Amino acid sequence: MLFVVTHSAGGGTQELWANLTEGFRGRGHQARLVALYPHQDSAPAGTAGEDWQYLVKQRPTSLAGMAGLLHALVRLLRREAPDVVLTAMPAANALLPLAATLAGGRSRVVISHHALVDTYAPLLKRLDALFARLPRVSTVVCVSDAVAASLDGSAASYGSKRRTIHNALPPSVEARLAGLSRGLDRQRARGRSVVATGRLAAQKNYPVLVRAAAEIPDVDIQVVGAGPDEAALKALAQELGVTDKVRFLGHRPREEALARLANGDIFVQPSLFEGHSLALIEAAKLGLPLIVSDVPVQIEGITAADGQRCGIAVDPHDPAALAAAVRGLLDEPKQYGQWSELARHLGSSSTFDTMLDQYEALL
Repeated sequence: MLFVVTHSAGGGTQELWANLTEGFRGRGHQARLVALYPHQDSAPAGTAGEDWQYLVKQRPTSLAGMAGLLHALVRLLRREAPDVVLTAMPAANALLPLAATLAGGRSRVVISHHALVDTYAPLLKRLDALFARLPRVSTVVCVSDAVAASLDGSAASYGSKRRTIHNALPPSVEARLAGLSRGLDRQRARGRSVVATGRLAAQKNYPVLVRAAAEIPDVDIQVVGAGPDEAALKALAQELGVTDKVRFLGHRPREEALARLANGDIFVQPSLFEGHSLALIEAAKLGLPLIVSDVPVQIEGITAADGQRCGIAVDPHDPAALAAAVRGLLDEPKQYGQWSELARHLGSSSTFDTMLDQYEALL
């Protein structure tokens, strides 16, 4: 089988595909990672960059380049003749069904959506809607029910293929988190540390967190991640006079990022949209009280399998509401302890083996 993404930059989707590839290999399957092209400004996801196979050297920027990429995909499928190709990210989702049809053979395609389809570029959204209806596409995996619902307007030949499989962390990360949380007392906040992890991009909605900082006394907000909005966010912090409260730490190695998360008191994720956040699962397994944006996909993310809501949801456009939620957790030990226990409950309902079983059932 082949696990294909658009590019290999470090990110939640690429990390998940690398984890699944390793998991399937552990179960005796032949599985490989393929990216259409390398990302020029970021190290590849996964434990070993050499695990990635690239079809072209750089992102195509012309019709001729796209034709060359499609030709490379067809050749790959004819040469490898995989039983199943699992795709992720809009460009890979759009191209693989067409390439598999042109290649002939028996390869089935399982496409996956890790974000609301409405957030895709218009052209890629149209191509996805067109090619996902091809007979070669056997299943459309969505990482949350909210993501699946974003396909409600699709043709019946597309929408009927949907199946929700929630994300989970690999055993190595689960073991690391268990070690980091061992002996930690989460009955009250140990300090006044708020941690947010993720790319500094519009999706993550970090301006609301920066604005909230002005209304939280003595808070230490650590934002782990890099991205195109870094300069604008730092300028906003300077303008609001909260540079002593908000620290932008940039990209950090996975081990350090997990350690910083474990040392925090609260996890905040005010995103405008997500798919099913791996960072949220990490924080839950560490027992950090969770504050997320009040949008459907995030409500689903903080709801355990038994239907219990295990995090606090606030208006993503209301800094005062976010600040009040943070203050309530930091200043009220009883409230803090209750939300910490609920976070652990949420984290315990997510297991890698369950997720792997669900993907394996698609073969």
